[in-house]
Amino acid sequence: MSAEGVQMGLRELAYKLYERRLEASLSRHTIPRHVGVILDGNRRWARSAGLTDVSDGHQKGADNIFELLGWCRQAGVEVVTLWLLSTDNLARSGAEVEALLRIIEGTVRELVAQGWHVKPVGALDLLPVDTAQVLKDAAEATAENPGLLVNVAVGYGGRRWSTSPTTCTRPGSPTRTW
Repeated sequence: MSAEGVQMGLRELAYKLYERRLEASLSRHTIPRHVGVILDGNRRWARSAGLTDVSDGHQKGADNIFELLGWCRQAGVEVVTLWLLSTDNLARSGAEVEALLRIIEGTVRELVAQGWHVKPVGALDLLPVDTAQVLKDAAEATAENPGLLVNVAVGYGGRRWSTSPTTCTRPGSPTRTW
């Protein structure tokens, strides 16, 4: 086995041990009902990993969403909000934004395929028509899916977000707007 293979094996072992330690420390009485995750730092990670295409970092971050959702479902979390695309992200180069949008579309399609209840939140009007339609279609296709609700937050940030109330709750739950 190569040195790189040994390093990957050690990293996986350490990760599994850490995961078990975290799981053992959780109390059923302290599980949050709603978890919010800002998927940030993937571009920095890609650069630090020596990747020339930062969209590889964005894809790596997106790939981890499904494991996160599995953990949340297993723990009893009711709602997860994934903050995927800020208005600041939209100001990046055209190629990077295009890659981000394709990754988001693919991720949302996979959420639908896996049976999650998907609800887009944010400023869909800031997105290209095709991307906004993927999000709207996902919401319609999964509206009746039971279980954990996955809010997909796009076009958030700055003054627009702070002055536009957004509701991120399960139907039938007390409404919480911020």
